[in-house]
Amino acid sequence: MYDKKSRERHHRLPVSRGGTGVPKNISFVRKDYHRAWHLLVGNMNAKEVAKMLSDVWIDPGYYLVAVPRSKHAQRKRRKRRYCIDCECEVLKHIPRTDKRE
Repeated sequence: MYDKKSRERHHRLPVSRGGTGVPKNISFVRKDYHRAWHLLVGNMNAKEVAKMLSDVWIDPGYYLVAVPRSKHAQRKRRKRRYCIDCECEVLKHIPRTDKRE
């Protein structure tokens, strides 16, 4: 396991982009992860990181997005619905009909 001495402070919003040293903006991460992060993304913001990952690393059929937590937390949670045949989650409820083709 990694002890506190082997971890570094990481500013979630870089100081160069207006971030501060307040606790909610600081993460303590492994030194090797911290260096890898900055080698890969430098000081990009969340939207820029999501775009770069989508354009370069993610399957072309998908697109990664960064959603601000404050807006996401305010959204009303939807009720989860599941397929009655295979039990997978469905995103849109379509009423069942008795007609089968």
